[in-house]
Amino acid sequence: MKEFAVNDRIAALINLRGWKGLSEFQISSFNAISAGDNVLLVAPTGFGKTEAAILPIFNTLLSQYTKPVSLLYITPLKALINDLQNRIEWWSSKLGLYVGRKHGEVPAREKLERLRKIPDIFITTPEGLEIDLDWAPKFRENLRGIKWVIIDEVHELANTKRGAQLAVLLERLKLLTGYDFQRIGLSATVRNSGEILDFLSGSSLRSKKVISSSVSKKFECNIRKIPQDNDWSRIAEYVSNLVESTTLIFTNSRFSTERLHEALEKVSKGNIYVHHSSVSRELKKDVEENLRCGKALAVICTKTLELGIHIGDIKKVILFRPPPTVASFLQRLGRSGHSMEEKAYGEIICLYDSDVLEATALLYLARTGNIEQIKIAKNPLDVAARETLGMALQYKDISADVIYTVLHNAYPFTSLSRDTFWELLEYLSKNKLLNVVNDRIKIGPFFFRQWRFGKGRTPWSHDFSEFFSFINSGETFTVRYKDTVVGDIDSVYVYRHIRVNDVIRISGKLWRVVRINPMNLTVEVVPDIGRKGEVPIWRGENIAKSPLLVHAIDKLLSNLGILKTLISDESSLNKIESVLSFYEEKGLPAPSSRVIYIEKYNNETIFSSLLSEKISNTIAYTLLSLASTTSLNSYARASIYGFAIKGLDANALIKLASKNEREIKKIVMKAVMHSSLFYATLKELERSFGKIGKLEKSDSILLREAMRQTISRYFSIRGTVKYLKEIRRGRIKLVTSNELTPLGLAVLSHSTIRPWLHDTTYAIISTLSGGAYTVKELSEILSLPQKLIENKLKRLRKSSNSSRTVSFIDIDTLETRWCLAREFHRIVDSDEYLSSFSPLDTKEPFHIMLRGDDESSFAELIVRAEDLLNSSGEVLKKIAYQEITELKVKTHSEALIPSVVPRYYFVRKEDLPHLILNLITVIQYVRY
Repeated sequence: MKEFAVNDRIAALINLRGWKGLSEFQISSFNAISAGDNVLLVAPTGFGKTEAAILPIFNTLLSQYTKPVSLLYITPLKALINDLQNRIEWWSSKLGLYVGRKHGEVPAREKLERLRKIPDIFITTPEGLEIDLDWAPKFRENLRGIKWVIIDEVHELANTKRGAQLAVLLERLKLLTGYDFQRIGLSATVRNSGEILDFLSGSSLRSKKVISSSVSKKFECNIRKIPQDNDWSRIAEYVSNLVESTTLIFTNSRFSTERLHEALEKVSKGNIYVHHSSVSRELKKDVEENLRCGKALAVICTKTLELGIHIGDIKKVILFRPPPTVASFLQRLGRSGHSMEEKAYGEIICLYDSDVLEATALLYLARTGNIEQIKIAKNPLDVAARETLGMALQYKDISADVIYTVLHNAYPFTSLSRDTFWELLEYLSKNKLLNVVNDRIKIGPFFFRQWRFGKGRTPWSHDFSEFFSFINSGETFTVRYKDTVVGDIDSVYVYRHIRVNDVIRISGKLWRVVRINPMNLTVEVVPDIGRKGEVPIWRGENIAKSPLLVHAIDKLLSNLGILKTLISDESSLNKIESVLSFYEEKGLPAPSSRVIYIEKYNNETIFSSLLSEKISNTIAYTLLSLASTTSLNSYARASIYGFAIKGLDANALIKLASKNEREIKKIVMKAVMHSSLFYATLKELERSFGKIGKLEKSDSILLREAMRQTISRYFSIRGTVKYLKEIRRGRIKLVTSNELTPLGLAVLSHSTIRPWLHDTTYAIISTLSGGAYTVKELSEILSLPQKLIENKLKRLRKSSNSSRTVSFIDIDTLETRWCLAREFHRIVDSDEYLSSFSPLDTKEPFHIMLRGDDESSFAELIVRAEDLLNSSGEVLKKIAYQEITELKVKTHSEALIPSVVPRYYFVRKEDLPHLILNLITVIQYVRY
């Protein structure tokens, strides 16, 4: 490789920085970039990748002027932008180069400044570039002179929709500039670096080169097993004893972050903070600054501090339970010893025996250099739709062929056919997001009704700013204290669990809820001291575990010698030895991927083995779909340690495995389509496709794409077919265990998967059939929110068909029960509920107040219970209404407080006698 000279000014800055010179990795990078190649720089955290990328560019800029913007620097996280700006400006400011930035929190004054003083180097996110290309015509002109694009942390983007979006944006930028600019990617260690470089390069004709560091990051990591008693105070004491100043404590969920912080606060003497995606940006900045200046003893965090933001000298990393992938393990561990020379040091805290297995597997894989392959998403049509709309916004009127060429040039869309592209255009045109006339594309009349500015949005419209982003945040409530944003909480959690005066814990502090505003999705709070707070639960926190873990655990369980070299903690080693001893003592083969243990625990059938999480997921959802045809009270579990089902026995798996490939695929596809995962994916796609309202046959492209993406993300049909084939042929043995095995216990530790009730009305009607239930009972049976069920039941009171409902008060519990109207008379006469319609004094007179449709006043009559019991027909003759909108019963003396007895609404005339008897019974029961 040709060597390029370093400009004297840059050489002087290297000396000023205190460096002895560029590292071998940086020299190789310098030469490859100076040669004009598209380059992927691969090295662990702390190896100076940023300088390796920018210094050769600065070297060129000093010798040949280019009109700004010259260098576009794209990072996946807004949080990295300020840090990168400071890091780059250390060099650029001394070389006369100006750095600009853009993200959502940059002040408006600074955004305007970039139009007056065009930056040489511009730092932004994929979303920022999308906005500039789609909606910033003035600044967009300044992007025409770009000569270099750097993508930071490209491995974090490549396997996501944001990555597919970015790949298209680079091709759009190439179209805008008319120039094959140089592309440089910075990446942590990945297995398929060549494909990541292809992803980065797209249609560029430049030569391509991967530069990997020949030096690997040294690390030391201990596995520590905590006694399994779920006592958070004991866990906190154990963790606290391991903390050194300064320590990062990584967890796998926001819930664990807040829960561990709550426990640590009670036993730790130092400053401990939290940092995760639901903490407000302002509070996260404070935490980062406390890390940098050494004020923080420890910070408990999630993935938010995995990436390369500068946070000072980290002494140690504690992993609270093993992370799900080798890549994440190395990234987190690499946050300590944040330089090439320093050793990374960490501890993995294990709560369960299965944690020890996973931690050991991670260590083994990391030390043998095995890391996950980045799977690049292919042809995500929602991204294609959004980018097509973006180009229509940018050019106002553009050829369909040009759009197709831009899409097809991007690596994720190289296999996108013209037929599929035109089907997509026609669908967007049908939904009026686009106007397609001959070969010309323009924005359609519905676009700005769906993507709207400011107020006046409808339930199906979205804020215009959301159009530019594929970051799937879901609906959340913003938690505010005065004018300060504290964080955010899932809307489902707010609706189901939070009430005014509740105390919640978020951002590491206690807050009392003073107001919940569902209209603008805010929870207003004030600080609370001394009371215990509830930690919210956020959805979407389960990250699939790496298939490499399964293979490694399989290998390690058959080789105790390797295990002993990896584990120094005696308690952890004893746990694995006890797992193996269990099987040996029972005369069972050791757990492996070639054996499935069939176990029973309470009402669950457990199939424990070692298998891919996607295959486990597929079988679990399939069995759940079969079980839910007979009972909505069934559920399943899925994990790398096997799967479980309530509602079916072991024969269900054997029967499924006996079917041919075509039959299996049909059953599995049906299960996927009936899953909550498919429904969530469909809802995610609908906004990009402009779909509103009920699905129809003409929505086939949307349904196909939702199914394809759901399967790709969560399931493995091909792997499942092969797995079931191995069972059928006896290559995977089925062994019955009369006791719960360690792997079976690991399966039970995973949360349940319930049947997805997309048609909740049907589910409620099916459950009501034959009985009378309270809202709480229905909620427990169906695993649905009580408020949702109550609202559905109330709406069904007005139904004109067999699904109509009616409610009455159970005299034994004074609870309201609901049943189907068609079964009401049978339930009234049943031994279980007859007493609820049997007044104590049948001669007492009562005032009956009735209101019919469109009536503003009540009609009244006086009735005794004996009148209804002996001649209800005569009573009904006095009532003109066939439908009673509102029914009230008062005592003759008005002695009873009216609010004690509820009113009944939407009552059929034929049900009136029984409901009046029910209210009379309740009044007399309460009185006596």
